[in-house]
Amino acid sequence: MPPEPYKRFMELTKVYGPIFSFYLGRTPVIVLNNGKAAWDLLEKRGEIYSSRPRNIMGQEIMSRDNWGLGMHYGDRWRRWRKWQHMCMNAKYARNYRPFQTYESSVLLRDVMNGPQTYKKHFERFATSLTFSVAYGSRIKSLNDPLLKENRTAGSAFAATMVPGKYLVESWPWLLWLPKPLQWFRNPMEERGAMNTALYTRLFRDVKAKMDVGSAKPCISMLLWEEGPSPDLTEVEMAYFTAMPFAAGTTTTFGSLELFVLASILHPHCVVKAQSELDTVVGRSRMPSFDDESSLPYVRAMIKEAMRWQVVAPTGLAHATTADDEYEGFHIPKGATVWGNINAISHDPELFDEPDVFTPERFLNATHPRLVDFDLPFGFGRRICPGRAVAEQALFIVIARMLWAFDFSPAIDDAGRPLLPNPNAATSNVTRRPDVFPCALKPRSEDIAAMIVDEAQRAEEALREWE
Repeated sequence: MPPEPYKRFMELTKVYGPIFSFYLGRTPVIVLNNGKAAWDLLEKRGEIYSSRPRNIMGQEIMSRDNWGLGMHYGDRWRRWRKWQHMCMNAKYARNYRPFQTYESSVLLRDVMNGPQTYKKHFERFATSLTFSVAYGSRIKSLNDPLLKENRTAGSAFAATMVPGKYLVESWPWLLWLPKPLQWFRNPMEERGAMNTALYTRLFRDVKAKMDVGSAKPCISMLLWEEGPSPDLTEVEMAYFTAMPFAAGTTTTFGSLELFVLASILHPHCVVKAQSELDTVVGRSRMPSFDDESSLPYVRAMIKEAMRWQVVAPTGLAHATTADDEYEGFHIPKGATVWGNINAISHDPELFDEPDVFTPERFLNATHPRLVDFDLPFGFGRRICPGRAVAEQALFIVIARMLWAFDFSPAIDDAGRPLLPNPNAATSNVTRRPDVFPCALKPRSEDIAAMIVDEAQRAEEALREWE
């Protein structure tokens, strides 16, 4: 498999149609490239299609089956999912809104002062957000040594989820070799021990804050109130807690980068969004969550950005727990099944002119899949449990950026615009556009002054999370 499987999937889709299959080692792989097939199987037949493919390197050796994302479907995974849902459902996610609001104010100031380093500002914001969800604390700087540890841990596990990367995934009989001859095992076991030590330390830090009454609402706090117990060990709780921080950061800041890319390339959409913001919000204050229901075009633009350039093009693979039949295809037990989100997002039967950036397609939409546009977050019982938290973060940041800035491409020495290439990107599990120069300038001097003032007030409020 290539390092960017979604590109190869798209090529094969053009040749073989909406459903095709191949073998990876001895494992059959089925790729679903239209919405009907993906929703019919991954949602309507969730009892069969909600497991994960075997991940020897990451799930079994590195994490000792403690990562919820890679767990097989069963009682243990249901317990993990229950905790994730409890801490990140739409109702509980409202507890995170004050933090998201404050951090978005800081982000605006950082972008204004350093627009060419926008990627770093988005990464810090997303990292602080996911850390607060997991541990009730913020991240002030990307220089925090904790981030280096987490990046290394997350990157190591993400690499194990790229199909075909490790020989043992295709030929698991290598596990029959005596352990000293399993050349692939030691580095993963060592990395796993370091991950466990990191997550356990962070988890215990929250308990110390709870003991003195300074802990903020977060997954760790809720878990400490319930355990540990014989059915839920401290290590399990530490891994349950770490998931947003370890796995949710890249998708959040990647989505913000893709939004800026879309805004640079489609200025007419920015003008429409700013007109709506000026009418609803005005220019004497920043948008807030209270404005969300009154900003349909802004919401539509966010959805379209997520559809136009998908941050997780193939999502994560599912696996079958029983034999099945679908439209003449036999799908065996143990097969790997990919819901190709990128292909579905560009399916002309679902999206008219799919390669054109058109937020209007989500205005007054009647198709249930467009009204509740959850496609970018996956399918069925394996849909991203942090969806509500992520959607809140994207709304408050994007609404405020549209309200605050004019989006323009950078200009070369000859005065010509340097338009970014929308197809220039790197990806493995997630997709990020390559760095592109841009000009993000405050829409007025009054707005610039307000950004500075709001950021200062936000920094003072955020001391509660330090």
